[in-house]
Amino acid sequence: MAGRKKENPVEKAAEKILKKRKIDFNEWKKDIITKRKIAVMSDEDKEWTDRTIHEAAIQLILDEVIEEELNISGNNGSY
Repeated sequence: MAGRKKENPVEKAAEKILKKRKIDFNEWKKDIITKRKIAVMSDEDKEWTDRTIHEAAIQLILDEVIEEELNISGNNGSY
């Protein structure tokens, strides 16, 4: 069954609840995503900002360690 998207049970449950309330799931989902994007862009989503900076800092540290290791092994002539 290549290409078939695996159903998310949480989303299916939300879709059923919204259907009972006569709310379209796709419109609801689009609204949720739009609100989140606006919050991120206006720097209101502190958790996302902190997580993003943390991940970038870890990547920076890893890059620095790798660069230092390459410089050290390059200076010694060993690989």
